[in-house]
This record gives sequence, structure tokens and C-alpha cells, in this order.
Amino acid sequence: MNCSGVVLAGGRSRRMGRDKLPLRVGGIPLVRRVCETLGGVCEEVILVSAGEGVPGEVPEGVRPARDLRGTEGEGLGPLAGMEAGLSAASHPAVFVAAGDVPFLPGGMVRLLLRRVLEDGVTAAVPVSGGRMQPLCAAYSRRDALPAVSAALDGGVRAVHRMVEGLGGVEYVEELRAFGDPELFLMNVNSPEDLERARARSGGTADR
Repeated sequence: MNCSGVVLAGGRSRRMGRDKLPLRVGGIPLVRRVCETLGGVCEEVILVSAGEGVPGEVPEGVRPARDLRGTEGEGLGPLAGMEAGLSAASHPAVFVAAGDVPFLPGGMVRLLLRRVLEDGVTAAVPVSGGRMQPLCAAYSRRDALPAVSAALDGGVRAVHRMVEGLGGVEYVEELRAFGDPELFLMNVNSPEDLERARARSGGTADR
């Protein structure tokens, strides 16, 4: 599709106690799983991280991006990563995903991007269990980038608050066609999450 995929890989992994993105689920590093899913749908994939370049765990061709706010951005959370990714994107529709969503379904990525490209919504955000998932959503670059920058300039740090301030957001709840939303929207934040993801993937050689 004529779209960009952005993977956010700049978190501090406090609950995991170590860098989680190289950790394997189903034998594949978390960050690589997300990049490969987006690469199967999007014309380009951009990895936003705190380091230089891209780690060896990601597929060839993934483009690096750094946040635009220097060391200040390190304390601004994923919203600063979104700003960097949207700024670096070449296409008008951008799917933004956290780097720790191992079961992200390509079909859902495609559906949400089509809502932006074809229906003209500002953002298409999945909702499961009454909670929106703004770090697993599609955005219009033209509309979302200035909103993200304005939110950061105004002291907003929570991505959901930025989304609530956007006009033209579509909240998408028809997700069962892609499997169990509790599984494919899960983030691997803690050792317990990692064990659950590995168990669901059938991976026994991940340790």
C-alpha cells in the first residue's frame, strides 16, 4: 500500500528490567516481528529509536529516525516518537505501532490504513474492552503531525489525550475477524507478558 509504517522502539523497558525489543517470541525478536508485519503492508517502514541507525534484529531496508527534540525528547514518551516517525514518513497514511506487539495482524493494519486513505478519516484507532489503542493505529500524516507537535509543545505526554483532541477520528471495534483482540493487541511489558506471549506462540526455544 502507498503508506508508511512507523515502529516505536524508544521505550526504557522499566517493567521488563532489560531491553525487551531483542527478546524473542516464536524464535523472532519482538521488534522484527512488528517490522515484518508492517513491511508486508506498507511501502516503507521507519524505526524510531534512541540509538543511531537500526538494530541488527530488524529486516533490511527499515529506515531509522530519531526524535526531533534531542535529549528533551527522551522524557516525552511515545508521543515524541510519533512526532519523529510522522515527520520522517514519505506517505500520507501512516500506521504507528509500538515495537512490542508480537501478534499484530497485517489484515487489521490494512483495514485501518484504508480508513485513512479511502474514507479520509484523520485517524483509525482500534478499541477493545472499552480501551483505545492509539499505538496500534493509522493516522493521516497531514492532520496528525501538527496535532502531535502542538500537544508536545503544550505539555501533553499521553497519546490518548492527543487523539481525543483530534477531529475526524474513527474508533474501530469490529476486530474479531483478525482473531482475539486481547492477544493481537497485547504489549509485552513485563516478564509475565513475555511468558504469556511465548506460550501463545508455541515458542519453546526463545529463552
